[in-house]
Amino acid sequence: MEEYYLMWLSRIEGIGIKRIHLLLDCFHSAQAVWNAPRAQLAGVKGIPEKTIDAILRAKDEEKLNCWIEELEEKEIQFYSFKHPKYPNLLKEIYNPPVGIYVKGTLPEDDIDKVSLVGARRCSRYGAGVTYQIAKDLGKANIIVVSGMAKGIDTMAHKGILDSGGQTIAVLGCGVDICYPAENKDLMERIAKNGCLISEYPPGTEPAPHHFPNRNRIISGLSKIVVVAEAGKKSGTLITADIALESGREVFVVPGNITSALSEGTNNLIKQGCPIVTESNDILFELGITYNEYEKQLFSKKAAANLTPEEKEIFDQIIDKEPVLAETICRKLHKNIQEVQYILSLLEIAGFIRKIAQAGYIREG
Repeated sequence: MEEYYLMWLSRIEGIGIKRIHLLLDCFHSAQAVWNAPRAQLAGVKGIPEKTIDAILRAKDEEKLNCWIEELEEKEIQFYSFKHPKYPNLLKEIYNPPVGIYVKGTLPEDDIDKVSLVGARRCSRYGAGVTYQIAKDLGKANIIVVSGMAKGIDTMAHKGILDSGGQTIAVLGCGVDICYPAENKDLMERIAKNGCLISEYPPGTEPAPHHFPNRNRIISGLSKIVVVAEAGKKSGTLITADIALESGREVFVVPGNITSALSEGTNNLIKQGCPIVTESNDILFELGITYNEYEKQLFSKKAAANLTPEEKEIFDQIIDKEPVLAETICRKLHKNIQEVQYILSLLEIAGFIRKIAQAGYIREG
């Protein structure tokens, strides 16, 4: 029940994340804040009278129960920063959300995530490069995070979904609202193959000031942010700035120097952000890439014995029953990057095949 009281706290208008933490430091739980009389609330340093009034007005058990019922009816989860499923990387950013609303299945925390963002009004070049990078990352079991906006975001989600991978869409509205409207089918695919995330409650309509807040979550969920295309004053640059301030690596897809759509990205390169020309640049940074020699060498192993490490993972894939990489990690107590690496090599060599939404099966 504490999760729902934390949700209640986060939905009090004007309270702010910093004051919520002041209250929790004093009362140790959101439920204790709910039960606290005015006199006790007034004793918390840094909590003004108008905030106390807002807290007392918000103590509406009937409304809280309606919110809980709404989440259940719409199959939406709420994870506060105290919940074990709340992403650890997100906790590290400045001003992390008190909680997130999730529609779909939040991927496990130890699976690598890459945020892929860019301009809404993108070029054919930007759209094509984004789609291919996302598709390649999906084949390597990397999760792509983006914002489901028009243009680059949409192509990022489509690319990884078409590879059979998982993706996370962070929204500037409630996870039950599709924005833009034309992405309804895409939104449904994302919910089935990953999840939709928002710090805004169900029913919240998109608003201009929501999107900078959303951008900090997009960058906060990932180790690496890739900017595919952005103009000189693109909102995408806000995501890049937030990522850099949070100590995340920002990679950039270089663009045509005569194109206004590439001014922002090319300026990031001038500032020292590394260039991406293929997905292996990103995989190398994550430590799970392989070179062409390794691909050729491994492909010749069809008639030879696998190494003990390769055989250990291959033996987890029994006949035609699909097995997820995460399942293998749990069974063998191995790091996800190590398992992803060997699965990729096994797939290249033709030993196994990835089935969208299901996992890996033996080939042949």
